[in-house]
Formats: sequence, C-alpha cells, structure tokens
Amino acid sequence: MNSKADNFSEEKFNQMKATEADLVRELQQVVKDPSKETELSDTIFRNHQKWLKIIMPNYTPEIHLGIVNGYETDERYQSYYDDKAGKGATKILIKIVKAHLAK
Repeated sequence: MNSKADNFSEEKFNQMKATEADLVRELQQVVKDPSKETELSDTIFRNHQKWLKIIMPNYTPEIHLGIVNGYETDERYQSYYDDKAGKGATKILIKIVKAHLAK
C-alpha cells in the first residue's frame, strides 16, 4: 500500500485514525438525532480540520473549503462518510464546515 499514511510516524498515523473515529462518531450522533447538530457543530468542524492538518501540513481554510466542495461532487467521499456514519453524514459535514469557514 503506497499512501501518505506510509510516510507518517506511528504516532501521527494513530492520531489521524483517532481523530477520524471521533469525527465519524460525532456525525453518527447528528445523523441519528439532528437536534444535536448545533451542540456538536464546533467539535465536528475542529476534528475535520485537525484531520486535514495531520495529513496536509500546508492546510489553509481555502484548501479546506475546496475539499468539502469536492465532497459535494465526488460520490466516493459521499459514500465514505455516509457508509461510516450514516446516510446524510456527508451533507451534514459539508454544511458544518462551510458555516464555520464563513465566520
């Protein structure tokens, strides 16, 4: 397997996986109970941002926005989050990230 993760230290890889697990768990909560979106919005945004910063040292808010815009048009990303966190999770993530980046 040749991926960016191969170049990470074990610690960084574990941090990436743990951050992703937190993000998925939070998205699952909102998918199950949409009323939790407001409560979990900041945490979801921060975890997605943290995950991107781990894999992308040149992170900028503009790159973050470009990535979530890609989520809207690329079914692979929609499937990735929806399969892990439940149908609609990707749309929730996109909405939260865009709202936070617009602040």
